Amino acid sequence: MENSKFELPKILICAPQHESKNYAWDMWWERVQNLTYPRSRIEIFLADNSKTKDNVKKFKDLGIKTQHIPQNKKGIIFTIKDSHEACRKYALKNDFDFIFHLETDIIPPVDVIERLLCSGKKVVGGTYDLLFGKKRTPMIQLDEKYDVNIRDYRTPDFLVAEEPQFFDGTLKQVYHLGLGCVLIHKSILERVPFRVFEGFDIHTDTWFANDCFQLQIPIFADTTIQCKHYNQTWLGKVQY
Repeated sequence: MENSKFELPKILICAPQHESKNYAWDMWWERVQNLTYPRSRIEIFLADNSKTKDNVKKFKDLGIKTQHIPQNKKGIIFTIKDSHEACRKYALKNDFDFIFHLETDIIPPVDVIERLLCSGKKVVGGTYDLLFGKKRTPMIQLDEKYDVNIRDYRTPDFLVAEEPQFFDGTLKQVYHLGLGCVLIHKSILERVPFRVFEGFDIHTDTWFANDCFQLQIPIFADTTIQCKHYNQTWLGKVQY
């Protein structure tokens, strides 16, 4: 009987990037370099949609695969969508088993990839807050919302009142957890493109949640994984 060689899944760590988020770059890059998942099974890809190519040059000098995404004439939501799509297409073209979509202002635990993989789920993420200070709100929409008609493609009604009971250290099925810190299997990437539509002020992550719902693809949140989210406005002011 021949011995079969076991290999860990091949992971693409990826995200859109823009010069307005450079304030968090050093923290993000340091954390990514210190992730405990084997480096031989990781690649990093950034889809930078800054107006200039200065970021692209900086990231390529660090050895990071980077693609410059032109500004979409339809607006910023479409530009960000194009960036998400560049990540998805790169992962499929290069035969990655998963993408670990990690926004460049979110700092996860160093063992986040191993913990998400251990869930055995095809779409699973860590948790993080949407805002800072008094307005902090977990980026979670509960699966109890599944009985709501979603044809209007509503924006998320985030978890607030249930928060103490929600974070109990278990894996929970949710309707929506954003794309800030999420592991997505290639079989899902093949079925669900990242997209947005004109006439809706709704970002890619909400459309992704709606598409997964329509295709009966469950989304899970690991409530043991809580990430720091250094989100600011595009003017560089902290949101409180």
